[in-house]
Amino acid sequence: MKRTSIIRLAIFLAAALAIENAAAVDWPQPAETPEDFALVFSRPNGNTFSTGIVFAKPDTVKASDTASILLRLEDSENLSMFDSPLGNTVIAVNEENLMDIYANLDEVKIAQNDYMIVEGEEIATSGKSGWQKGEWGLEFKIADIQSQTAINPLVLLPKMTESEVPHLYNISLTGKNGSSYNIAQTKTLPAGTYNLYFEGYDQKPPFKVTVLINGKEAETITYNMLKKIGRSLFIGGKRNYAFDAIFPGQRRQLLATASLTKGKTLLVIQIFDIAGKERNMTYTLDVY
Repeated sequence: MKRTSIIRLAIFLAAALAIENAAAVDWPQPAETPEDFALVFSRPNGNTFSTGIVFAKPDTVKASDTASILLRLEDSENLSMFDSPLGNTVIAVNEENLMDIYANLDEVKIAQNDYMIVEGEEIATSGKSGWQKGEWGLEFKIADIQSQTAINPLVLLPKMTESEVPHLYNISLTGKNGSSYNIAQTKTLPAGTYNLYFEGYDQKPPFKVTVLINGKEAETITYNMLKKIGRSLFIGGKRNYAFDAIFPGQRRQLLATASLTKGKTLLVIQIFDIAGKERNMTYTLDVY
């Protein structure tokens, strides 16, 4: 993977987020609230990250962007970059070299000899031809071909009308020896290197989390894209995190790895939603 490709993509995504109401692509299915999704980007999907979003209900599927049709799949099939059998699928590539994947389709309405789809054009109905067990709708993915990076579609889609910064619950510090401290209950703990976790959230997971230790940034993890390194996917922070590092079990999710030194310590967790709204959680710890 070329570093320049990742830098180019990061600049592109940062620009999309910086412009209010900016949207690089349109909604392939209607969505207004977090409840409209059965699964969102980077959440656990088996033993790896979800590389797209899954709409909660079947509906008409429209082209999110004008693009050239690369592939049309009529049978469930695995693609090496993605994490699930796609079912009936349409794959198209736009002028920015971004690949749009429309999966779990019921009926594909594109003619066999069509080579383009136009933004807003009805291209299919979503159904249950893919991996989903329930009555879920479209599985929508966006990937940057050059950098082999899966992009969070919600970064490029129009902002939802309802947005609220999530609350995080059961926040704990776990040391290298396995000792765990719930920081809402324990304010005194030994110096050392800790993993900071949370175990729950309301409505939707955070889009970005920054952890500050005595005013200094310990880590920022942003769920805007997944990098493919070798055969595995990674979330980027100050370093790349594999799935097992972010989700070490069925309940916990990593916020940061940080070193605590002796003395009074101010720990601040800054939580952001995709619209940039922020919520801070502050803890004062006595480290011995």
